[in-house]
Amino acid sequence: MSAMKVVGRKTARLVAGQIVQDIGTEGLTRLPSEAELLERYEVSRPSLREALRILEMYGVISIRPGPGGGTRVNQVASSQFASASSLYFHLLGLTLRNVLNTRLQVEPLMARLASERVKSGVAWDPDEAEGSGENAESGSFHFSVARFTGDPILLLFADGLRSIYVDESADEKVPRNELPVSHDQISDAIRSGDSEKSERLMREHIRSYLDALEKNCPEILDQVVDWN
Repeated sequence: MSAMKVVGRKTARLVAGQIVQDIGTEGLTRLPSEAELLERYEVSRPSLREALRILEMYGVISIRPGPGGGTRVNQVASSQFASASSLYFHLLGLTLRNVLNTRLQVEPLMARLASERVKSGVAWDPDEAEGSGENAESGSFHFSVARFTGDPILLLFADGLRSIYVDESADEKVPRNELPVSHDQISDAIRSGDSEKSERLMREHIRSYLDALEKNCPEILDQVVDWN
């Protein structure tokens, strides 16, 4: 880690930024002790602890106090992206309808890209793609399609949007077996390399889900996104 001396009101934010840079460049999985961090960054203990609180709030690190504890660097997850995004969505007054409408634009593109990857010679294996079967968790299939595109930014964004809307009783409100397009049909289209069909089926799948929610429980769609 490089030494860094900063002063002023934004000290903690600057230190947090330097720690993130060091995590990336050095591939850190754990941070050094507080004493070492104070020496390296040459800041006060309150500023360092505030910097660590910032990183913990964003899910970058997990702090475990006491003997045998320490500061662990977390793997990047879409849930962290979703948590940060949901704060701004909430402040903007965006609803779950807004989130699902954006998924309606993004996820058909995912299906097209996945199918085009098959055409390039990469095999789509429904047994390896978690959730490709109709008995699997709904989110797993959509996550698998996003992952198969090979685009890490799209994966982070798409799965983050999906995780913002997680309703435990969704299957009761809109049973997947009642949707006109199944996961298996989308999976078959991707495996065949038919990009237009894959895109169309994914759009119909999400559109029918959105329409069913609109009909059965519109109050859910009108809820402002909660900062969870």
